[in-house]
Amino acid sequence: MKRVIILTLIVLLAGVVALPAGFAHPVEARQTTVLEIYITGLTEDTMNWFNDTLFPAFEAEHPGVDVQILTGGWGDFDVTVAGWITTGDGPDIIYLGSEYAATFGDLLMNLDEQFQGWEDWAQYLPAAIDTVTYDGHIRGLPLLMSPRPIFYRADLMADPEAGAPLTFADALEFMRANTVLEGGAAKQWAFMDIGNDLFDAQEFIGYIWSAGGTLYYEDGTSAFDSPETAEAMQYMYDRRRVMRPTEDTAGLPPIEGTALGSGMVISGIFPMWAMPATSDPLWNDVLIAPYPAGPNGSPLIQVFIDWLAVPAYVQDPTLAVEFLKFLGSQDNAIALKDVAGFTPVRQDAWDQIKAADPVWAKLLDITVEYGRAFSDIRASAELRPLIFEQMTLYLTDQQSLEDTQQMMKEEYDAILEDNGYLD
Repeated sequence: MKRVIILTLIVLLAGVVALPAGFAHPVEARQTTVLEIYITGLTEDTMNWFNDTLFPAFEAEHPGVDVQILTGGWGDFDVTVAGWITTGDGPDIIYLGSEYAATFGDLLMNLDEQFQGWEDWAQYLPAAIDTVTYDGHIRGLPLLMSPRPIFYRADLMADPEAGAPLTFADALEFMRANTVLEGGAAKQWAFMDIGNDLFDAQEFIGYIWSAGGTLYYEDGTSAFDSPETAEAMQYMYDRRRVMRPTEDTAGLPPIEGTALGSGMVISGIFPMWAMPATSDPLWNDVLIAPYPAGPNGSPLIQVFIDWLAVPAYVQDPTLAVEFLKFLGSQDNAIALKDVAGFTPVRQDAWDQIKAADPVWAKLLDITVEYGRAFSDIRASAELRPLIFEQMTLYLTDQQSLEDTQQMMKEEYDAILEDNGYLD
């Protein structure tokens, strides 16, 4: 339990102990409640904003409360957070990544009553609310988002008038038309992802969804053996073989600066921090588009939502929720964006952003139209390496599509059972 009570008390024995000069009589107890908040990945400017601006403002409205921050890195995030939540001893508010509601949902407070009656709740992006919902109940407050569309350099495309492809078939044609290979090496790639090797596990899950598939059947078992998963796998394999006809084909030379600004990459999926500054004239020729889809699916943009949860062990959830609402206000959402570069999930915090920056205006509008939360990913810490291992074998011609599907399903079902997701 981290709701710490600190008492300062000078015990006075009337007639026995004399009061030092300047002491009032009687001396009263002073009580301080410490509210601990864990957030990972903070920049120095962001840390200073929390400590120097946000916390003092909240403490001024809540006399006797001392807000303290704990920080950590992504490397030990899973172990650290799991330790707190499963043992019932940790901070009052915990920072979680987009997919973690499924992992910790049963061990987090049900906050329906606190948030559904909050008038500001209507301002939060639906994809963000989906992210913090588990078993039909709200488990925390969305804090920031990172939309991951596909960016296209229209000025470098072989056919600038064609626009962005919206189907797997059209996307493959785009890859063929915009990839340049010379002497067994890549000179220009039509596409690059954040993983920089033509495969990313999160992107793969996005293509399962855009093919019309799901990760789980109704009984909770893995759907990796579904036709939609096979369709997503085949698309990623075919795309790779356009840009690397064999595994001996060399990739692009090292890129200085951003990939999309290099002139060697025509499109890609990147977070905004890996893109040129929005003031760069390059943006005049950049298309922002959703992921392509299969014939039975729909294009989408993955939206990663980081959020703050209140663990079930917290003894004063009311105070924790009051802080979340304070942090999540319109003014503080805008301030946090300015100091940390975070994209707020409150749509009424976008007006200033959109008015000042046409690039962000386009990105936010298309996120509303196509956005899908990267959420309900069960046992995510174990799923990621499983996908990477098995899909690497498939994409590099070491394992067939059918065997890869079977291995992913069998191994993931075992993980789901070991983690209590299956009866």
